[in-house]
Amino acid sequence: MTPSSGELEAMFTMESERGGIVDEPPFRMLVAGAWSGTAEKKRLESRRPIEIDRDNFDEVMAKLGTSLDLDLRGDGTDVISLRFSELEDFHPDRIFAQVSLFAELRDVRRRLNNEDTFYEAAREVRSWFPPEEPSADDQAVETHFETADEPEDLLGQILTQPGGGAVPKPSKSREAQELNSLLRELVRPHLLRIDEEERAPLVSAVDSATGELMRRILHHHQFKALEAAWRGLFLMIRRVETASDLSIYILDASKDELSDDLKGAESLSGTALYRVVIKDAIETPGAEPWSLMIGAYDFSPTVDDVATLVRISKIAAGADAPFIAHMRPDVLGVNSLYGNIDPKSWTLSGETEAEKLWAALRKMPESEYLGMVIPRFLARLPYGADTEPLETFSFEEFDGTPDHDNYVWANAGFICGTLLAQSFSEHEWQMGKLLKQDLDGLPLHIYKLNGETVFTPCAEVQMTDVACDKLMDHGLMPLVTYKNTDHVKLARFQSITEPVTKLKGPWN
Repeated sequence: MTPSSGELEAMFTMESERGGIVDEPPFRMLVAGAWSGTAEKKRLESRRPIEIDRDNFDEVMAKLGTSLDLDLRGDGTDVISLRFSELEDFHPDRIFAQVSLFAELRDVRRRLNNEDTFYEAAREVRSWFPPEEPSADDQAVETHFETADEPEDLLGQILTQPGGGAVPKPSKSREAQELNSLLRELVRPHLLRIDEEERAPLVSAVDSATGELMRRILHHHQFKALEAAWRGLFLMIRRVETASDLSIYILDASKDELSDDLKGAESLSGTALYRVVIKDAIETPGAEPWSLMIGAYDFSPTVDDVATLVRISKIAAGADAPFIAHMRPDVLGVNSLYGNIDPKSWTLSGETEAEKLWAALRKMPESEYLGMVIPRFLARLPYGADTEPLETFSFEEFDGTPDHDNYVWANAGFICGTLLAQSFSEHEWQMGKLLKQDLDGLPLHIYKLNGETVFTPCAEVQMTDVACDKLMDHGLMPLVTYKNTDHVKLARFQSITEPVTKLKGPWN
């Protein structure tokens, strides 16, 4: 007698309960990076992965207390503190509202444009410069200001101000006094000698100082690194459909913290990364394993970095979860691929210390779980009237020809993670032979130079086929820009192993 559909369902359920059918694990990605910036944080061993998606992205940033203390002059005298509670806080309009020095500059500009307060503001701007030998005209103006009787009553003080009715400006804040030297430095290139009778050059000098201060903040190496990390993560979050079987977590750990922990422990089982990736995920009953680790870090072929990668590879192999991060062009014997895209300019003789370290790492058995990608990708367009205009003031991030190093370049590991997660969304664990490699819709900076239209490649440089092949032979995963488009392609998912093999992971 043929069993009914109900009987078949019952038989199927009983077989499943006896363990004949095992549910496939979800795709879980761990993204490690210095997410909180310079904020105070718990000890590394106390930190736990935080799940992040489109709905709680800003909430996670705020919960971490993400912040930076930027030393703008490198000597500890001019430090600006910034707090980030959402991605928009990296925008210049938000920075303009948050940093008190911008308020000082804004106030000076307002007073320069007011007939009643012009002279007072002009003298303040003049104070930002070292004393000069006064001319006869300057002495006359000085005599006018300083020989007037100084009444003791407040009304008398107000009436003796230039214009006859301006309220005396209160003494500056301690922060403003400490940053006075920075103001001098910012304004000096734009106005060598001030004529207090001319408003236009004074206002122009203040505007130039405002723009230069913003550039110093945006282009500070700590700011760029933090912005690039969060924007890279945001790209991934926007492009990946998270669900019950696909999730993304972040681990707040700087590269130095992670490296020190890995190298300082007596055994790998005593490290924070081992606890997160193996102990809490594999050795704990009912827990779910990790599928992929992304490191929002730059690595070089140095003793310290190679030692760190050796330990990471062992943990990755134990978890069957590959680790992907950005490899700096130092591995090719150059400081940047920009201007050095011809393989003839690379040092690949195998005789330098860096090359020997890289070769030793590639020969490690666990290196098949390491994927190192190069170059980086553009995380946002530069600010300016033709790209991303500001609401608060007129600002051009690049004053003239763009400086390659001052673009916000993000770790291409984010693109690798995006492609692997998208592959899982479409094919689940049958994704091994169907891995996605293309991504479009990236920022594309187009500008004019000497009347010619210039395209900045989304992935830093316009790579040739020869260069791409050389990089893969050297154990690297090249990110290639399609010329004059917003489209990039990961040439191949591979490990650093020599000879070259596929990047090992739970999908293959």
